[in-house]
Amino acid sequence: MEYEVEHIIPNDIIRVEFRLGFRVQPRINLLFKKVVEDLVTNKEVNVISRYESLERRRVLGDFTFVVMEKYLSQDNDLPFTERLIMKLHFWLKGVSLSEEKGFGLDASNVVVEKFPLIVAPVGSLNLTRTFRRGTV
Repeated sequence: MEYEVEHIIPNDIIRVEFRLGFRVQPRINLLFKKVVEDLVTNKEVNVISRYESLERRRVLGDFTFVVMEKYLSQDNDLPFTERLIMKLHFWLKGVSLSEEKGFGLDASNVVVEKFPLIVAPVGSLNLTRTFRRGTV
């Protein structure tokens, strides 16, 4: 079990990548707390709230887990069988256990961001502009 930390925007956005073994229960909430403790001990991050009223009382700031989820974009030019296989894949993914539940994350601090998956981009488009009569 190991982890890697990348400071994207120092003290604001930090990417933590866990590498867990095959049979290790992914208790990300507990693992994340341990990572934050290590970062605070090493003075890499300050977790005290930045709001003046809360900072005086040394209240901890909020954490948000961002789960990146891909979906099959309409901008793909796939053959029928491959498109069918990809749709089946995403259908199975939709009816199976969600990533936030699988990682054991509390739903109150999880944001799911979706981004398009483009496997076979569309080639050139033959698009011609037409004009209404009398407008040019």
